[in-house]
Amino acid sequence: MSWSLELIRTKTNTEPYDEEKDEDIIPFTKDEIIKTLYEISEITDISIEDTESKFVHVYGEKWRIEICFWEHLLYSEKDMTYCTIELQVRGNTEPKEFLSLLVEKLNARLFDMYAGSFWTGDGTGFADWKKFCDRIVKELSNENG
Repeated sequence: MSWSLELIRTKTNTEPYDEEKDEDIIPFTKDEIIKTLYEISEITDISIEDTESKFVHVYGEKWRIEICFWEHLLYSEKDMTYCTIELQVRGNTEPKEFLSLLVEKLNARLFDMYAGSFWTGDGTGFADWKKFCDRIVKELSNENG
């Protein structure tokens, strides 16, 4: 299971989720994302793998993020730009420093698909998601044990 975030960038970065107008979206390129990941790797201890894939992997000490370049999120097939990028986070620790640097460098926001709100770095969305996952694991363990 993963905690899913959606990387979004608009001219103002203030619109409510799913109310962005097409003309206000500032799309991402995969090269821009990869370049930003390498910039972040110079600041913090992360490793980056599979940059040629549709699923780029970023590893921290206690977490892993799969950055998904889904074809259905293409903004322009001609320019290979994406209206949003999905991040699937796995691990026991919220990668706050990494996520903060990512949104800062890209001038973007992250929508927490579990919490249904924009990520603020306060840990709430991740903590709630983690509690949910832990409860499922416990329930499944009780059923099988």
